[in-house]
Amino acid sequence: QSHETQATKDSSPCRKESMKQALLLYAKQRFNEMKSNHERQTTTTGPTTTTSKSSPSQLAAPISPTPNLVIEVFLPLLGLSENSFLVDLGCGDGRWLIAANKQVGCRCLGIDVDDGRLEMARKSICENGLLGDAVQVRRQDVFEFVNECDEICKADVVVLYLFREAMVEMGALLRRRVSLGEKRRVQILSVGFALIGWTCVREEKINGIRVYLYSTAE
Repeated sequence: QSHETQATKDSSPCRKESMKQALLLYAKQRFNEMKSNHERQTTTTGPTTTTSKSSPSQLAAPISPTPNLVIEVFLPLLGLSENSFLVDLGCGDGRWLIAANKQVGCRCLGIDVDDGRLEMARKSICENGLLGDAVQVRRQDVFEFVNECDEICKADVVVLYLFREAMVEMGALLRRRVSLGEKRRVQILSVGFALIGWTCVREEKINGIRVYLYSTAE
């Protein structure tokens, strides 16, 4: 019986990893299906201004949040000040927003479509005493936000934690919406996957997760 118990313990991490990989694969497959449906609807009906259930960003972001160690390492490198504006696309529980505002007092906006994670973000914002307009979260499709909202053009820092498939479209959208010709520097931080079509100025691997930093002016 002791041997069986030990075998069960030894196999538990393997099962957890298998389940994690299976969930990730399923989410990516669903993302591709949703993206195809979204593109067909856009072709036949034109772009919409509301988030539909077939929006590609519904599963564009990984379920797990950014590890706190990544935030601790990279936040000081972004050169934020109280006058900066940080936008987190796929903000989840709002940890980037809260950390940035608490560090320098900058304005922060998080975009996500997951009601559960947005509720967690609002609760954390409240618990940290960050009341008012300085730190906000909004339920909106990240692709729709970048494509249609002028706030993205005012951002000093954009944070991304999206699947590789989502990064292809997002790279093109950001290139159109963030002016590369302006002297004002805009930094884009991508966790997990590289931003397609952009040249990385800094790359690090933290606890197995790759983090990429991009800048419109160097």
